Amino acid sequence: MGGYKLLLERYLNVEVLMVLLVFLSSFAFYSMMFMRSPLITGIDGPYYLIQVRGLLEGGTLPYGDPPFAFYLFALFALILGDVTAGVKFGVSLFCSLSVVPMYLLVKRASGESYGGYLATVLLAFSASFVRMLSDFMKNAVGVFFLISFFYLMHRLAFDGWSLRRFSLAVASLILTGLTHILDLGVALLYLAVYSIVILALNVNRREYAKASGLMGLSVAMFITATALYSPFLFSDYNKILSFFEDLSSVGGEQPTIPVFIPHPRGPRLPMSWLMLALILLAGFLTSIYEWKRRLKESFAQSIVMTIIGASLGFPLIPIMWLWRFMLMEFIPSAVILSHGLTEFRRLLKGESLPAAVTAVGCLSIFIIQSVNVAASVRPTISYPAYLDLVDMKGEIPQNSVVIAPMWIKYWVEFVDGVDVARKPTVDLWSSYSHVLVLFDKDRPPPFVRGLRVLFIGRRLALAELQERRPPG
Repeated sequence: MGGYKLLLERYLNVEVLMVLLVFLSSFAFYSMMFMRSPLITGIDGPYYLIQVRGLLEGGTLPYGDPPFAFYLFALFALILGDVTAGVKFGVSLFCSLSVVPMYLLVKRASGESYGGYLATVLLAFSASFVRMLSDFMKNAVGVFFLISFFYLMHRLAFDGWSLRRFSLAVASLILTGLTHILDLGVALLYLAVYSIVILALNVNRREYAKASGLMGLSVAMFITATALYSPFLFSDYNKILSFFEDLSSVGGEQPTIPVFIPHPRGPRLPMSWLMLALILLAGFLTSIYEWKRRLKESFAQSIVMTIIGASLGFPLIPIMWLWRFMLMEFIPSAVILSHGLTEFRRLLKGESLPAAVTAVGCLSIFIIQSVNVAASVRPTISYPAYLDLVDMKGEIPQNSVVIAPMWIKYWVEFVDGVDVARKPTVDLWSSYSHVLVLFDKDRPPPFVRGLRVLFIGRRLALAELQERRPPG
Protein backbone atom coordinates (compact mmCIF):
# COMPACT_ATOMS: atom_id res chain seq x y z
CA MET A 1 0.00 0.00 0.00
CA GLY A 2 2.85 2.33 0.86
CA GLY A 3 4.43 1.67 -2.52
CA TYR A 4 1.28 2.72 -4.34
CA LYS A 5 1.12 5.90 -2.27
CA LEU A 6 4.73 6.78 -3.11
CA LEU A 7 4.02 6.06 -6.77
CA LEU A 8 0.96 8.31 -6.69
CA GLU A 9 2.86 11.13 -5.00
CA ARG A 10 5.68 10.77 -7.51
CA TYR A 11 3.64 10.90 -10.68
CA LEU A 12 0.61 12.86 -9.52
CA ASN A 13 1.04 15.92 -7.36
CA VAL A 14 -1.81 15.55 -4.88
CA GLU A 15 -1.74 19.25 -3.99
CA VAL A 16 -2.07 20.26 -7.63
CA LEU A 17 -4.93 17.82 -8.12
CA MET A 18 -6.79 19.10 -5.06
CA VAL A 19 -6.48 22.74 -6.09
CA LEU A 20 -7.38 21.80 -9.67
CA LEU A 21 -10.49 20.03 -8.34
CA VAL A 22 -11.64 23.15 -6.47
CA PHE A 23 -10.85 25.31 -9.52
CA LEU A 24 -12.85 23.09 -11.88
CA SER A 25 -15.72 22.70 -9.40
CA SER A 26 -16.02 26.45 -8.87
CA PHE A 27 -15.70 27.16 -12.60
CA ALA A 28 -18.50 24.68 -13.31
CA PHE A 29 -20.60 26.16 -10.49
CA TYR A 30 -20.23 29.73 -11.76
CA SER A 31 -20.77 28.69 -15.38
CA MET A 32 -23.97 26.80 -14.52
CA MET A 33 -25.24 29.86 -12.67
CA PHE A 34 -24.69 32.01 -15.78
CA MET A 35 -26.04 29.37 -18.17
CA ARG A 36 -29.48 29.40 -16.54
CA SER A 37 -30.32 32.36 -18.78
CA PRO A 38 -29.01 33.48 -22.18
CA LEU A 39 -28.90 37.01 -20.74
CA ILE A 40 -26.23 38.52 -18.49
CA THR A 41 -27.10 38.74 -14.79
CA GLY A 42 -27.35 41.68 -12.40
CA ILE A 43 -28.11 45.36 -12.76
CA ASP A 44 -24.58 46.11 -13.95
CA GLY A 45 -24.36 43.03 -16.22
CA PRO A 46 -25.39 44.80 -19.45
CA TYR A 47 -23.01 47.65 -18.55
CA TYR A 48 -20.12 45.26 -19.18
CA LEU A 49 -21.64 44.29 -22.51
CA ILE A 50 -21.76 47.96 -23.51
CA GLN A 51 -18.12 48.46 -22.54
CA VAL A 52 -16.85 45.35 -24.31
CA ARG A 53 -18.83 46.11 -27.46
CA GLY A 54 -17.40 49.63 -27.41
CA LEU A 55 -13.88 48.18 -27.35
CA LEU A 56 -14.57 45.69 -30.13
CA GLU A 57 -16.37 48.11 -32.43
CA GLY A 58 -14.60 51.40 -31.80
CA GLY A 59 -11.56 50.65 -29.65
CA THR A 60 -12.83 52.88 -26.81
CA LEU A 61 -14.85 52.55 -23.63
CA PRO A 62 -18.20 54.41 -23.62
CA TYR A 63 -17.91 54.84 -19.84
CA GLY A 64 -14.77 55.85 -17.97
CA ASP A 65 -13.62 52.98 -15.75
CA PRO A 66 -10.35 51.12 -15.03
CA PRO A 67 -10.04 49.16 -18.28
CA PHE A 68 -8.11 45.93 -17.74
CA ALA A 69 -11.07 43.60 -17.10
CA PHE A 70 -12.86 44.95 -20.17
CA TYR A 71 -9.86 44.09 -22.36
CA LEU A 72 -9.89 40.56 -20.92
CA PHE A 73 -13.60 40.23 -21.62
CA ALA A 74 -13.11 41.58 -25.15
CA LEU A 75 -10.41 38.97 -25.80
CA PHE A 76 -12.70 36.15 -24.71
CA ALA A 77 -15.57 37.67 -26.72
CA LEU A 78 -13.37 37.57 -29.83
CA ILE A 79 -12.41 33.96 -29.18
CA LEU A 80 -15.96 32.81 -28.44
CA GLY A 81 -17.62 35.04 -31.04
CA ASP A 82 -20.15 36.52 -28.63
CA VAL A 83 -19.94 39.43 -26.20
CA THR A 84 -22.20 37.90 -23.54
CA ALA A 85 -20.37 34.56 -23.65
CA GLY A 86 -17.02 36.35 -23.43
CA VAL A 87 -18.02 38.26 -20.30
CA LYS A 88 -19.52 35.21 -18.61
CA PHE A 89 -16.50 33.05 -19.40
CA GLY A 90 -14.00 35.70 -18.33
CA VAL A 91 -15.67 36.27 -14.97
CA SER A 92 -16.02 32.54 -14.27
CA LEU A 93 -12.40 31.86 -15.23
CA PHE A 94 -10.71 34.57 -13.18
CA CYS A 95 -12.92 34.06 -10.14
CA SER A 96 -12.09 30.35 -10.22
CA LEU A 97 -8.39 31.12 -10.66
CA SER A 98 -8.48 33.11 -7.42
CA VAL A 99 -8.26 29.82 -5.51
CA VAL A 100 -4.65 29.38 -6.66
CA PRO A 101 -3.07 32.41 -4.90
CA MET A 102 -5.38 31.81 -1.92
CA TYR A 103 -4.07 28.26 -1.58
CA LEU A 104 -0.46 29.41 -1.86
CA LEU A 105 -0.98 32.17 0.71
CA VAL A 106 -2.68 30.08 3.39
CA LYS A 107 -0.53 27.00 2.84
CA ARG A 108 2.60 29.10 3.27
CA ALA A 109 1.30 31.09 6.26
CA SER A 110 -0.31 28.17 8.10
CA GLY A 111 2.42 25.71 7.18
CA GLU A 112 -0.07 23.05 6.05
CA SER A 113 -1.77 22.09 2.80
CA TYR A 114 -4.84 21.34 4.92
CA GLY A 115 -5.34 25.04 5.62
CA GLY A 116 -4.80 25.88 1.97
CA TYR A 117 -7.47 23.42 0.85
CA LEU A 118 -9.97 24.83 3.33
CA ALA A 119 -9.22 28.39 2.21
CA THR A 120 -9.84 27.59 -1.46
CA VAL A 121 -13.30 26.17 -0.74
CA LEU A 122 -14.20 28.96 1.69
CA LEU A 123 -13.23 31.50 -0.97
CA ALA A 124 -14.73 29.88 -4.06
CA PHE A 125 -18.04 29.01 -2.40
CA SER A 126 -18.57 32.18 -0.43
CA ALA A 127 -22.05 33.66 -0.84
CA SER A 128 -20.58 37.17 -0.99
CA PHE A 129 -18.17 36.17 -3.76
CA VAL A 130 -20.99 34.59 -5.77
CA ARG A 131 -23.07 37.72 -5.27
CA MET A 132 -20.16 39.89 -6.41
CA LEU A 133 -19.29 37.95 -9.55
CA SER A 134 -22.93 37.87 -10.64
CA ASP A 135 -23.17 41.68 -10.78
CA PHE A 136 -19.97 43.53 -9.83
CA MET A 137 -17.91 41.51 -12.26
CA LYS A 138 -14.91 43.79 -12.54
CA ASN A 139 -14.59 43.85 -8.75
CA ALA A 140 -14.67 40.03 -8.73
CA VAL A 141 -12.03 39.67 -11.45
CA GLY A 142 -9.70 41.93 -9.44
CA VAL A 143 -9.79 39.48 -6.51
CA PHE A 144 -7.33 37.21 -8.37
CA PHE A 145 -4.72 39.98 -8.62
CA LEU A 146 -5.49 41.18 -5.09
CA ILE A 147 -4.81 37.83 -3.41
CA SER A 148 -1.75 37.33 -5.62
CA PHE A 149 -0.46 40.61 -4.20
CA PHE A 150 -1.10 39.37 -0.63
CA TYR A 151 0.88 36.19 -1.30
CA LEU A 152 3.84 37.93 -2.93
CA MET A 153 4.10 40.50 -0.13
CA HIS A 154 4.10 37.65 2.40
CA ARG A 155 6.93 36.00 0.50
CA LEU A 156 8.86 39.27 0.44
CA ALA A 157 8.46 39.56 4.20
CA PHE A 158 9.51 36.04 5.18
CA ASP A 159 11.81 34.98 2.32
CA GLY A 160 13.65 38.27 1.99
CA TRP A 161 14.28 40.63 -0.90
CA SER A 162 14.07 39.30 -4.43
CA LEU A 163 13.86 41.50 -7.51
CA ARG A 164 11.74 38.92 -9.32
CA ARG A 165 9.34 38.58 -6.38
CA PHE A 166 9.14 42.33 -5.92
CA SER A 167 8.48 42.89 -9.63
CA LEU A 168 5.66 40.35 -9.56
CA ALA A 169 4.19 42.04 -6.47
CA VAL A 170 4.28 45.44 -8.19
CA ALA A 171 2.69 43.93 -11.31
CA SER A 172 -0.08 42.35 -9.19
CA LEU A 173 -0.75 45.64 -7.42
CA ILE A 174 -0.87 47.61 -10.69
CA LEU A 175 -3.16 45.04 -12.32
CA THR A 176 -5.38 45.29 -9.24
CA GLY A 177 -5.53 49.07 -9.71
CA LEU A 178 -6.20 48.67 -13.44
CA THR A 179 -9.15 46.43 -12.63
CA HIS A 180 -11.17 47.99 -9.79
CA ILE A 181 -10.81 50.83 -7.29
CA LEU A 182 -12.21 48.85 -4.33
CA ASP A 183 -9.74 46.03 -4.90
CA LEU A 184 -6.95 48.61 -5.03
CA GLY A 185 -8.20 50.18 -1.78
CA VAL A 186 -8.14 46.81 -0.01
CA ALA A 187 -4.64 46.16 -1.40
CA LEU A 188 -3.38 49.47 0.02
CA LEU A 189 -5.06 48.76 3.36
CA TYR A 190 -3.33 45.37 3.44
CA LEU A 191 0.02 46.94 2.54
CA ALA A 192 -0.27 49.46 5.37
CA VAL A 193 -1.48 47.06 8.07
CA TYR A 194 0.80 44.20 7.01
CA SER A 195 3.85 46.48 6.93
CA ILE A 196 3.17 47.68 10.47
CA VAL A 197 2.81 44.10 11.73
CA ILE A 198 5.93 42.81 9.95
CA LEU A 199 8.08 45.70 11.12
CA ALA A 200 6.76 45.23 14.67
CA LEU A 201 7.65 41.53 14.51
CA ASN A 202 11.13 42.44 13.28
CA VAL A 203 10.92 40.00 10.38
CA ASN A 204 13.70 40.85 7.90
CA ARG A 205 13.04 44.42 8.96
CA ARG A 206 15.62 46.15 6.77
CA GLU A 207 14.80 44.21 3.60
CA TYR A 208 11.05 44.44 4.09
CA ALA A 209 11.22 48.17 4.85
CA LYS A 210 13.01 48.58 1.53
CA ALA A 211 10.40 46.47 -0.30
CA SER A 212 7.38 48.20 1.28
CA GLY A 213 8.90 51.65 0.71
CA LEU A 214 9.47 50.92 -2.96
CA MET A 215 6.00 49.44 -3.19
CA GLY A 216 4.50 52.63 -1.76
CA LEU A 217 6.51 54.69 -4.24
CA SER A 218 5.36 52.46 -7.11
CA VAL A 219 1.69 52.81 -6.25
CA ALA A 220 2.06 56.58 -5.80
CA MET A 221 3.59 56.81 -9.27
CA PHE A 222 0.83 54.62 -10.70
CA ILE A 223 -1.97 56.69 -9.18
CA THR A 224 -0.34 59.97 -10.23
CA ALA A 225 0.27 58.79 -13.80
CA THR A 226 -3.23 57.41 -14.32
CA ALA A 227 -4.89 60.45 -12.74
CA LEU A 228 -2.90 62.86 -14.92
CA TYR A 229 -2.86 61.02 -18.24
CA SER A 230 -6.08 58.97 -18.13
CA PRO A 231 -8.51 60.94 -15.96
CA PHE A 232 -11.49 59.63 -17.96
CA LEU A 233 -10.64 55.99 -17.21
CA PHE A 234 -9.65 56.61 -13.60
CA SER A 235 -12.28 59.05 -12.44
CA ASP A 236 -13.07 56.48 -9.71
CA TYR A 237 -10.28 58.08 -7.67
CA ASN A 238 -12.85 60.76 -6.87
CA LYS A 239 -14.77 58.09 -4.96
CA ILE A 240 -11.95 57.99 -2.42
CA LEU A 241 -12.50 61.66 -1.63
CA SER A 242 -16.27 61.15 -1.58
CA PHE A 243 -15.88 58.30 0.90
CA PHE A 244 -13.86 60.35 3.37
CA GLU A 245 -16.27 63.28 2.98
CA ASP A 246 -19.22 60.98 3.75
CA LEU A 247 -17.33 59.39 6.64
CA SER A 248 -16.59 62.78 8.16
CA SER A 249 -20.28 63.71 7.95
CA VAL A 250 -21.37 60.80 10.16
CA GLY A 251 -23.04 62.19 13.24
CA GLY A 252 -24.21 65.31 11.44
CA GLU A 253 -27.75 66.22 10.45
CA GLN A 254 -28.37 62.83 8.83
CA PRO A 255 -26.33 60.26 10.76
CA THR A 256 -26.01 56.79 9.30
CA ILE A 257 -25.15 54.94 12.50
CA PRO A 258 -28.29 52.79 12.85
CA VAL A 259 -26.89 50.10 10.52
CA PHE A 260 -26.75 47.76 13.54
CA ILE A 261 -30.50 47.77 13.77
CA PRO A 262 -32.83 46.26 11.13
CA HIS A 263 -33.07 48.97 8.51
CA PRO A 264 -36.33 48.86 6.48
CA ARG A 265 -35.17 51.47 3.95
CA GLY A 266 -31.54 50.41 3.69
CA PRO A 267 -30.03 47.60 1.60
CA ARG A 268 -29.63 44.21 3.18
CA LEU A 269 -25.99 43.77 4.20
CA PRO A 270 -24.08 40.92 2.51
CA MET A 271 -23.13 39.43 5.90
CA SER A 272 -25.02 39.53 9.20
CA TRP A 273 -23.47 41.38 12.11
CA LEU A 274 -23.53 38.18 14.16
CA MET A 275 -21.60 36.17 11.57
CA LEU A 276 -19.07 38.97 11.11
CA ALA A 277 -18.58 39.24 14.88
CA LEU A 278 -18.06 35.47 15.20
CA ILE A 279 -15.51 35.41 12.38
CA LEU A 280 -13.60 38.37 13.82
CA LEU A 281 -13.65 36.73 17.26
CA ALA A 282 -12.26 33.56 15.69
CA GLY A 283 -9.53 35.65 14.06
CA PHE A 284 -8.64 37.34 17.33
CA LEU A 285 -8.49 34.05 19.28
CA THR A 286 -6.49 32.35 16.51
CA SER A 287 -4.04 35.25 16.48
CA ILE A 288 -3.50 34.99 20.25
CA TYR A 289 -2.93 31.23 19.98
CA GLU A 290 -0.44 31.64 17.13
CA TRP A 291 1.35 34.44 18.98
CA LYS A 292 1.79 32.29 22.06
CA ARG A 293 3.15 29.45 19.93
CA ARG A 294 5.55 31.90 18.21
CA LEU A 295 4.11 31.13 14.77
CA LYS A 296 5.07 34.41 13.19
CA GLU A 297 3.90 33.67 9.67
CA SER A 298 0.50 32.39 10.77
CA PHE A 299 0.11 35.20 13.29
CA ALA A 300 0.95 37.88 10.73
CA GLN A 301 -1.79 36.76 8.32
CA SER A 302 -4.38 36.07 11.03
CA ILE A 303 -4.03 39.42 12.79
CA VAL A 304 -3.80 41.40 9.54
CA MET A 305 -6.92 39.75 8.10
CA THR A 306 -8.77 40.27 11.37
CA ILE A 307 -7.92 43.99 11.28
CA ILE A 308 -8.94 44.23 7.61
CA GLY A 309 -12.19 42.39 8.32
CA ALA A 310 -12.97 44.75 11.19
CA SER A 311 -12.12 47.78 9.01
CA LEU A 312 -14.34 46.69 6.12
CA GLY A 313 -17.23 46.10 8.51
CA PHE A 314 -16.71 49.16 10.71
CA PRO A 315 -20.28 50.07 11.72
CA LEU A 316 -19.82 53.86 11.50
CA ILE A 317 -19.19 53.66 7.76
CA PRO A 318 -22.15 55.18 5.85
CA ILE A 319 -24.52 52.46 4.67
CA MET A 320 -24.04 53.15 0.95
CA TRP A 321 -20.32 52.40 1.34
CA LEU A 322 -20.63 49.75 4.01
CA TRP A 323 -22.62 47.43 1.75
CA ARG A 324 -19.86 47.31 -0.88
CA PHE A 325 -17.09 47.04 1.71
CA MET A 326 -18.77 44.15 3.48
CA LEU A 327 -19.12 42.37 0.15
CA MET A 328 -15.30 42.01 0.34
CA GLU A 329 -15.42 40.26 3.71
CA PHE A 330 -15.19 36.84 2.07
CA ILE A 331 -11.41 37.30 1.63
CA PRO A 332 -10.44 37.90 5.28
CA SER A 333 -13.11 35.39 6.33
CA ALA A 334 -11.57 32.62 4.21
CA VAL A 335 -8.10 33.27 5.64
CA ILE A 336 -9.29 33.61 9.26
CA LEU A 337 -11.44 30.46 9.24
CA SER A 338 -8.87 28.33 7.43
CA HIS A 339 -6.20 29.39 9.94
CA GLY A 340 -8.55 28.78 12.85
CA LEU A 341 -9.57 25.32 11.62
CA THR A 342 -5.92 24.42 11.01
CA GLU A 343 -4.89 25.45 14.52
CA PHE A 344 -7.89 23.60 15.97
CA ARG A 345 -6.72 20.44 14.19
CA ARG A 346 -3.20 20.87 15.56
CA LEU A 347 -4.55 21.47 19.04
CA LEU A 348 -6.39 18.14 19.00
CA LYS A 349 -3.07 16.35 18.26
CA GLY A 350 -4.21 13.51 16.09
CA GLU A 351 -7.89 13.30 17.09
CA SER A 352 -9.03 13.96 13.56
CA LEU A 353 -12.78 13.28 13.87
CA PRO A 354 -13.77 16.43 15.84
CA ALA A 355 -11.58 18.57 13.56
CA ALA A 356 -13.08 16.98 10.45
CA VAL A 357 -16.64 17.42 11.71
CA THR A 358 -15.97 21.10 12.51
CA ALA A 359 -14.39 21.73 9.11
CA VAL A 360 -17.16 19.94 7.21
CA GLY A 361 -19.79 21.87 9.17
CA CYS A 362 -18.14 25.21 8.38
CA LEU A 363 -17.68 24.37 4.69
CA SER A 364 -21.26 23.11 4.45
CA ILE A 365 -22.64 26.41 5.75
CA PHE A 366 -20.64 28.35 3.16
CA ILE A 367 -21.58 26.02 0.29
CA ILE A 368 -25.29 26.01 1.16
CA GLN A 369 -25.33 29.81 1.37
CA SER A 370 -23.54 30.14 -1.98
CA VAL A 371 -25.96 27.72 -3.66
CA ASN A 372 -28.91 29.73 -2.33
CA VAL A 373 -27.41 32.96 -3.65
CA ALA A 374 -26.65 31.38 -7.03
CA ALA A 375 -30.24 30.16 -7.27
CA SER A 376 -31.49 33.72 -6.77
CA VAL A 377 -29.19 35.27 -9.36
CA ARG A 378 -30.95 36.33 -12.54
CA PRO A 379 -31.04 39.10 -15.17
CA THR A 380 -32.96 42.24 -14.31
CA ILE A 381 -35.28 41.67 -17.27
CA SER A 382 -37.09 38.59 -18.54
CA TYR A 383 -36.28 37.12 -21.94
CA PRO A 384 -39.65 38.27 -23.39
CA ALA A 385 -38.82 41.80 -22.21
CA TYR A 386 -35.41 41.52 -23.87
CA LEU A 387 -37.11 40.50 -27.13
CA ASP A 388 -39.36 43.56 -26.77
CA LEU A 389 -36.27 45.77 -26.62
CA VAL A 390 -34.96 44.11 -29.77
CA ASP A 391 -38.27 44.50 -31.60
CA MET A 392 -38.81 48.14 -30.62
CA LYS A 393 -35.42 49.28 -31.90
CA GLY A 394 -36.85 50.07 -35.34
CA GLU A 395 -39.58 52.22 -33.78
CA ILE A 396 -37.20 54.60 -32.03
CA PRO A 397 -36.70 57.85 -33.99
CA GLN A 398 -33.29 59.41 -34.48
CA ASN A 399 -32.00 61.75 -31.78
CA SER A 400 -34.20 60.23 -29.07
CA VAL A 401 -33.79 59.77 -25.35
CA VAL A 402 -35.68 57.08 -23.44
CA ILE A 403 -36.93 57.58 -19.88
CA ALA A 404 -36.52 54.23 -18.15
CA PRO A 405 -36.01 52.83 -14.64
CA MET A 406 -32.45 52.35 -13.40
CA TRP A 407 -32.72 48.56 -13.41
CA ILE A 408 -33.24 48.48 -17.18
CA LYS A 409 -31.10 51.50 -18.17
CA TYR A 410 -28.08 49.54 -19.43
CA TRP A 411 -30.27 47.03 -21.28
CA VAL A 412 -31.90 49.85 -23.26
CA GLU A 413 -28.50 51.34 -24.08
CA PHE A 414 -27.04 47.99 -25.10
CA VAL A 415 -29.92 46.67 -27.20
CA ASP A 416 -31.35 49.88 -28.69
CA GLY A 417 -28.25 52.07 -28.77
CA VAL A 418 -30.08 55.08 -27.37
CA ASP A 419 -29.47 57.48 -24.49
CA VAL A 420 -31.43 56.91 -21.29
CA ALA A 421 -32.71 59.35 -18.65
CA ARG A 422 -34.26 58.53 -15.29
CA LYS A 423 -37.03 61.15 -15.34
CA PRO A 424 -38.47 63.79 -17.69
CA THR A 425 -37.00 67.29 -17.38
CA VAL A 426 -37.32 70.46 -19.47
CA ASP A 427 -33.68 70.15 -20.52
CA LEU A 428 -34.35 66.90 -22.37
CA TRP A 429 -36.34 68.64 -25.11
CA SER A 430 -33.55 71.14 -25.68
CA SER A 431 -31.07 68.28 -26.23
CA TYR A 432 -33.19 65.68 -28.06
CA SER A 433 -35.84 65.74 -30.76
CA HIS A 434 -37.88 62.99 -29.14
CA VAL A 435 -38.43 62.11 -25.48
CA LEU A 436 -39.69 58.54 -25.12
CA VAL A 437 -40.97 56.60 -22.13
CA LEU A 438 -40.43 52.86 -21.58
CA PHE A 439 -42.79 51.10 -19.18
CA ASP A 440 -44.44 47.82 -18.28
CA LYS A 441 -47.44 47.58 -20.61
CA ASP A 442 -49.67 46.47 -17.70
CA ARG A 443 -48.51 49.34 -15.46
CA PRO A 444 -48.48 52.60 -17.47
CA PRO A 445 -46.83 55.68 -15.92
CA PRO A 446 -48.99 58.23 -14.05
CA PHE A 447 -48.49 60.82 -16.78
CA VAL A 448 -50.27 58.81 -19.51
CA ARG A 449 -51.94 61.96 -20.84
CA GLY A 450 -49.86 63.32 -23.67
CA LEU A 451 -48.30 60.00 -24.61
CA ARG A 452 -48.21 58.75 -28.19
CA VAL A 453 -47.75 54.97 -28.18
CA LEU A 454 -45.03 53.75 -30.53
CA PHE A 455 -44.73 50.10 -29.57
CA ILE A 456 -46.52 47.51 -27.45
CA GLY A 457 -44.75 44.20 -26.90
CA ARG A 458 -45.02 41.11 -24.76
CA ARG A 459 -43.98 42.87 -21.55
CA LEU A 460 -42.92 46.40 -22.41
CA ALA A 461 -44.43 49.40 -24.14
CA LEU A 462 -42.79 52.47 -25.63
CA ALA A 463 -44.44 55.87 -26.04
CA GLU A 464 -43.43 59.43 -26.86
CA LEU A 465 -44.07 62.38 -24.59
CA GLN A 466 -45.80 65.02 -26.72
CA GLU A 467 -45.57 67.85 -24.23
CA ARG A 468 -42.41 69.90 -24.17
CA ARG A 469 -42.36 70.17 -20.40
CA PRO A 470 -42.34 67.64 -17.60
CA PRO A 471 -45.91 66.57 -16.69
CA GLY A 472 -47.56 68.02 -13.63
